[in-house]
Amino acid sequence: MRTCIRVLLAVITAVFIGCADNGSGAVDRGDHVWKTQTDALDKAKQVEQVLHNAARERRERMDQSR
Repeated sequence: MRTCIRVLLAVITAVFIGCADNGSGAVDRGDHVWKTQTDALDKAKQVEQVLHNAARERRERMDQSR
């Protein structure tokens, strides 16, 4: 019984140490688990803006040619 409690305490301690902030500053640099996904979303938003601008210019040219 005491061995089980010691093992359980060792596992809990390991989890807390593993989850502790190690001071690497990764979050300060903007690095995080979903960085590649958020970067892809940002690029998609930029492409969307370019497409909207192109569509607006195309509509304006069509209106001028009438």
